[in-house]
Amino acid sequence: MTSRSRRVAAAGVTSALALTLSGVFAPAAFATEGDTVAPTSGAEFDATAQALISTDGVEAVASDADGNVVLFVTEAEDELDAQAQSFIDGTSNVEIRVLDAPFAARAANDVVGGAGYLSVENPGDRGGFLCSIGFSAWSAAGDPAVVTAGHCNDDGATPYSGLTLPTSDTAGGGTGSVIVYEDLGELAFSQYGGTGNSTGAAGDPNSIDFAVIDVLNDDLNLKPEVTDWTTTSDLSESTIPVTSVGTATAGAEIARSGRTTGFHTGTVDAVGGWANVDGRYVYGFSAFAVSDEGDSGGAIIQGNTAVGVLSGGTTLTDGTNLIWGADLQAGLALAGGYTVALHIDAPALVSPVNGGNVETGAAITGTAPADSVVTIDPAEGDSFDVNADASGNFSFAAPDEVGTYAFSAFATKGFDVSDSASFSIDVVAAPLYAPVITNPANGAQVVTELTAVTGTGEAGATVTLEGDVEGTAVVAADGTWSIPADLGYGSYEIVATQTRDDIVSDPAASAFSVVPAAPAITDPANGTTFAHGFAPTKVSGTGIDGATVTVGIGTGNSGEVLGDVVVENGTWSIAIPSALAAGDYIAFAEQTIDGQTSAGATSAFAVAAPAPAPAGNGGGDGLANTGVGPYLPYLGGSAILLLLLGGAFVITRRKAANAS
Repeated sequence: MTSRSRRVAAAGVTSALALTLSGVFAPAAFATEGDTVAPTSGAEFDATAQALISTDGVEAVASDADGNVVLFVTEAEDELDAQAQSFIDGTSNVEIRVLDAPFAARAANDVVGGAGYLSVENPGDRGGFLCSIGFSAWSAAGDPAVVTAGHCNDDGATPYSGLTLPTSDTAGGGTGSVIVYEDLGELAFSQYGGTGNSTGAAGDPNSIDFAVIDVLNDDLNLKPEVTDWTTTSDLSESTIPVTSVGTATAGAEIARSGRTTGFHTGTVDAVGGWANVDGRYVYGFSAFAVSDEGDSGGAIIQGNTAVGVLSGGTTLTDGTNLIWGADLQAGLALAGGYTVALHIDAPALVSPVNGGNVETGAAITGTAPADSVVTIDPAEGDSFDVNADASGNFSFAAPDEVGTYAFSAFATKGFDVSDSASFSIDVVAAPLYAPVITNPANGAQVVTELTAVTGTGEAGATVTLEGDVEGTAVVAADGTWSIPADLGYGSYEIVATQTRDDIVSDPAASAFSVVPAAPAITDPANGTTFAHGFAPTKVSGTGIDGATVTVGIGTGNSGEVLGDVVVENGTWSIAIPSALAAGDYIAFAEQTIDGQTSAGATSAFAVAAPAPAPAGNGGGDGLANTGVGPYLPYLGGSAILLLLLGGAFVITRRKAANAS
């Protein structure tokens, strides 16, 4: 079994083409403004393009289908080099495209699992070990790193590394020396075999083949993905995202990626064991898959789960290819807090859907990785963060202003950051419901006077009150409003609406009355018991001058209205025309003024039975049965009056009630 690294000589290539304007812009060529048609192909066009693109502000020169020379510039026309302005002014077939920034290579510096690198003893060396990157990673402090195989750095003798150009790698079609096109970083941890790069031992899970390279090149963009080597001009264009770290499962399909043989799939053969890889023991697993020198350190995945890095390979006697994967988790456990970078999903909208409607102030909801932080970045305004819960749900309030609301969102979990997702929703006005009149409620009786109408509504809306009370009020932040009133006795109606952004709600109405206070019954006093023969002969009390007091008395299951009496000097009194027999009684009274009747007042009293006759004088065995039941419960005046007048008692209204 042999390890799958490769020691080679590498060629680094950087070059620039020096261009000159000499001989291209002859002043005589543009004597008349715009009279010259510039060629759009051929040697003259090529020379013109080279000269133009060498001037400041001109980023590209090409020709379009309409026979124009197209200049792509990053400066205003009047700020371009004088010779470029001369060409523009003197040429009739020029189109200008203004760029917001110079052209930049797209994903040229993306780093993905399976890409090739060269480890060397000193920066700038041309010879070293060719291996493959396993996975993008993070240090304990959140700095970028990559993981690979430990044997790829010659026990630490080649600590520096550079990325190899994919098209110069064997998997990308290269057949000779590789090209190192970017510095990668410096070795941070490495172990091949046991501790201290010793031989290690079977049965020791600390016998590993694992290394970490701290990425020191700020121009590189590490991605939590593994290339499938189908896009060698840019390995990041076709990848498999890494979403978790796990352990290889026997019988399951795996895939591996490396710079020599590219991307291959296979089946895990055996797990949880040790292999002697070039004299060092390595804990890991075997799988049936293709590999070759230079694939070492490359990614091994099951689905989207990172499980190992390639340590070695061989073939069975029947020619079947076999690889040995170093267990990823065993290596990470010894590396000092490094973790594999993971792909996390970008946030998604749940309600409203992208392009949908949401009411002002309503909740915008979505999903993101569980326990992640979602950053919302509006097209206008400052960004802000919301937390996704353990189920991955998040929400935030829609703006208060109607209009189109565009924003992007990305999720962060630990050091991993998702792609950004863009959304646009239409914020529409929320329905404006009728306000609520809480006092006086519909059908209410207000005692004595009404000084204010109060209610609830939408904060910030304007409530307009019409009818017997008029006025406006802005609903406070707590949803309440109040409008002054000055109403005495009478029956009234009011109507309230609320307005927001020129939207008027449905109305809310209340019909109510302002009534006098209940009169007071002073005699017979409530709770009094009168001796036999001393029963009260009148019912009297206090009230409002000029009010008419209706007075009644009841006992057992019957009662009668004694009559009406007008309050004078604050008092009233009406006679009880017949002597009251022993029993329990309730006197009641209510007063009416300006057509409004008060609540009722009651007073419960009793008349005692006569004392029993002396023994031997023919006295009976006990008191006579008067037919009087227990005290009526205290119902409140109007209730007892309705009870008496409504038929619960047998009511008799005396025709000649005397007032005294």
